[in-house]
Amino acid sequence: MQNHDSPPNPNSRRQSYKPAGMSPSVLKLLIFLLSSISSTLASHRHIITIPSTVPRPAGFTWDPTAQHFVVGSASHPIIFSISDAGVAETIVSDPFISSISSISIDKRRRRLLVAFSNPNTLTAYDLRSPRPHSRIFSSSLPASPGGIAVDPATGFIFVTGSDTGVIWRVDLEGIVSDFSKSAIYGGEGLVGVAHVRKGFLLVVQGKMGTVFKVDEESGAAKEVIGTNGSPAPEVSGIAMMADGAAVVAGGTGVRMVQGRDGWSEAAVTGEVKVGEGKKFEGVAVREGKSAYVLVAPAKEVGGGDSGSRIEEVEWEEEGDLLVLMVLVGFGLAYFLYWRFQMRELVSNMNKKRA
Repeated sequence: MQNHDSPPNPNSRRQSYKPAGMSPSVLKLLIFLLSSISSTLASHRHIITIPSTVPRPAGFTWDPTAQHFVVGSASHPIIFSISDAGVAETIVSDPFISSISSISIDKRRRRLLVAFSNPNTLTAYDLRSPRPHSRIFSSSLPASPGGIAVDPATGFIFVTGSDTGVIWRVDLEGIVSDFSKSAIYGGEGLVGVAHVRKGFLLVVQGKMGTVFKVDEESGAAKEVIGTNGSPAPEVSGIAMMADGAAVVAGGTGVRMVQGRDGWSEAAVTGEVKVGEGKKFEGVAVREGKSAYVLVAPAKEVGGGDSGSRIEEVEWEEEGDLLVLMVLVGFGLAYFLYWRFQMRELVSNMNKKRA
């Protein structure tokens, strides 16, 4: 006979209260959101390995018409095209080629412009001619060249002096003339130059990365960013983005520089460092929106070029970081709320037992 007056078993009561943990649906949603933003922030950089058939890569640009990169060699009289798949093909083979300083493309006239430091010359090649492309002209320069920029409207070529503070202008026929010898350069070498559509040049020094704005008509120069902000020694080049920002690369870093008030002044808004044992040899902008750098070993290994590659620059997006912080905050708030609910549940259970 069952005894209805017997006291209840406390173990059975304890088993009937199961802590209600975090809702599975909300947990899945949180995990999905965190996974999504993590995937967004993950690296998706475009990296092209330069094949060993390109010895000691030097000089670097993007050809928007042919849709490939152009890379020279510091030790062989050859200039190569590099596809997205890393396939290298010879586009120029010229015994005149020696040590390449920089390469640029005159898109409108389909000319490949190459600055050599031994001998000091600027040479133009006809990209419309069959490969290897034929030479249009070769002009002697007064000193070792640095960077090259082209005014697409006039076809004038601007070449900086890498060992001295001077800029030369070369016309369509290859005639060289002095353009800018401003005292503001302080006699320091100018290694990079970029043409800006508003009628001026941006020129960068090699040792400390000082950027100057140079009037395209008068050659007058003005410093827009000095070395007291974010110095970048051993700068090798500068390129313009479609939105008007400049990318300055060289040594172990690449900087995003934004101009203000028509580039009357500027500031560094982003910076990326290269890995240990590597250095940036040049910078190019693809389709106006993606910056790429030529990365090479800091020291030659056995006289080779092991590890040379072309890398897309990946800038940190503040918006993505903000979203991640919001999601983490949401997860933390939900966890604290869940802990509070569990504490209330345990407290109620203890009261019922009492």
